[in-house]
Amino acid sequence: MKKPAKQLWLVLGPLFVAALLCLLVFAYPWSGKRSQATLQRAAVSLSNVVFKNRDLKVQALSDKSKHYVAFFGSSELNRMDKYHPSVMAAKYHNYTPFLFGSRGTQSLPQMLNMTMMSKQLTNKKAVFIISPQWFTKPGVDKTAFAYYTGSYSDIYWLLQANPKSAYDRYTAQRLIELLGTDGTIPNAAKRIASGKSLTGFERRWLSFRMSLLAHEDNLFSGYFLNNNYQKKIVPGEEALPVTYNYSKLYQQAAKDKAKQSKNNHLGIIDSFYRKQLRGKYWSTKNSQRHFDYYKSPEYGDFETVLKQFQKTNTNVIFVITPVNEKWEKHTGMSMKMYYQTVNKIKFQLQSQGFNNIVDFSHKGNQSSFMNDTIHLGWSGWVDFDRQVSRFMENKQASPNYHVNDVFLSKKWTNLIPTTNNLKQFQKTELK
Repeated sequence: MKKPAKQLWLVLGPLFVAALLCLLVFAYPWSGKRSQATLQRAAVSLSNVVFKNRDLKVQALSDKSKHYVAFFGSSELNRMDKYHPSVMAAKYHNYTPFLFGSRGTQSLPQMLNMTMMSKQLTNKKAVFIISPQWFTKPGVDKTAFAYYTGSYSDIYWLLQANPKSAYDRYTAQRLIELLGTDGTIPNAAKRIASGKSLTGFERRWLSFRMSLLAHEDNLFSGYFLNNNYQKKIVPGEEALPVTYNYSKLYQQAAKDKAKQSKNNHLGIIDSFYRKQLRGKYWSTKNSQRHFDYYKSPEYGDFETVLKQFQKTNTNVIFVITPVNEKWEKHTGMSMKMYYQTVNKIKFQLQSQGFNNIVDFSHKGNQSSFMNDTIHLGWSGWVDFDRQVSRFMENKQASPNYHVNDVFLSKKWTNLIPTTNNLKQFQKTELK
């Protein structure tokens, strides 16, 4: 070897070898069964690593010994007091919630999440928590969407997308809107959105990338988990009574609220008021008087969730959350608007056969129902657990879903949900 070439190899050779070894590591089909302790941590970690990848959630939901059940939601799932559904289930019930949700995990991220574990949701039960606050004019935040989805879930969805499906064309268009127009994933999404199948090259390249991402997931996903199980679930379980009694739990929750909410007149937990509102409370006066949840792309995104549940024949209970009434009056939010938004959401559900609905929207005035301004806590979680555990532990009628892609349309997403408007939509669009 000539001297310049030898010197070049001494400089670049180690880098080349290292890159080759890394490629071999990620390309090798690593696989391994996770321990029960790892799955237990994953179920309550609320980690985006779990949310946007596949390995841990598929293993957990395939594990019959712990009877994991998917709980889909958003930031309310972080409110882990001793009445939280994961704590109550650990203490009293024969199922284990696997939590999917943090701030920003709205309908479209959840649908992509579900797609990655379709087999594990097929003919199973699930819980889906709906926050009317999702239904803003812009819909899901672009940054939050990118944070909670990632290439793995996007590619996984693209490889099974059907360009003849109105739902998949809609989803592909939303991917372009949220991710931008440049890059491999947006370019593939453009083909689906235009009603065309992926090219052979696109399919091979996406399959190769997904293979690398799957191997990376298998290798590393078990190492980046919040330890909520030991820090919050175990202490909460130990603090609960030995025997389940709804009335006594509800009363105890009210007592706990009285002890933990003393520094504010909103009836929320002291720690939240101290960290989030003290010093800026009066600056939020009438700050939400112009809020409007009537028109939002979220209605179309939510429809893709319902389509996915139909595909897997998942028996779902939907829980609609309230807003703290004292906070609503302070910020000037229109509760007429809020309740009409809830009616629109329920219309979309019930018109398509999704009839298991728990509507908490009118309970924001109950003194111990809300942990903070918009999230359940204390007796709210107790009531939630009563409703959900009944659904989980009792036999339910098989679902009979009949989805309609008119709910993807601008006519629906922009509809102001008055009683007359909903009746007219029923009459003209849902024949």
